[in-house]
Amino acid sequence: MTKRRQATLYLPLPFSDCVESLRSQFNRDQFQLIRAHVTLCREDEVSDWGELASRLLDLGTIEVGLEFGMPIRENNLVYLPAVGSTDSFDSLRQTILSSSLSMPRKHRPHMTLIHPRNGLCTDSVFEEITARSEPFSVNFRCVTIIEQVDTERWQELATFG
Repeated sequence: MTKRRQATLYLPLPFSDCVESLRSQFNRDQFQLIRAHVTLCREDEVSDWGELASRLLDLGTIEVGLEFGMPIRENNLVYLPAVGSTDSFDSLRQTILSSSLSMPRKHRPHMTLIHPRNGLCTDSVFEEITARSEPFSVNFRCVTIIEQVDTERWQELATFG
């Protein structure tokens, strides 16, 4: 059995309606595995999930503001990149991941629309996604720790904020 964990910023309403519509139409498999989100940190960055949860709990209020631009395609990967300042995202990562021994690596926030693991993107699909997309800004107010066992749907373990 393989387990994966990550800390995630789920896309709130009303933004998730439009993004989920695209994901459900063009990458149904990924849509069924996990909601639209920005990955805050992955399992390879966290040695102690209890400590990370404690740091998130100590924060109390969480606010991460991100602006997303137009879709980008890299073969079968299609994502919405964060554009402009990612200071609040970077600061939250530093707060929950840094230790006296290491600093967190740079992570470019984005939201995946088509995942190459289980989706395909043609020129016409990308044109349709682009035609139905527009830049938007969103404030994330909570972090959710989630886990996937083997290839099952991601499950929420705890939410903070």
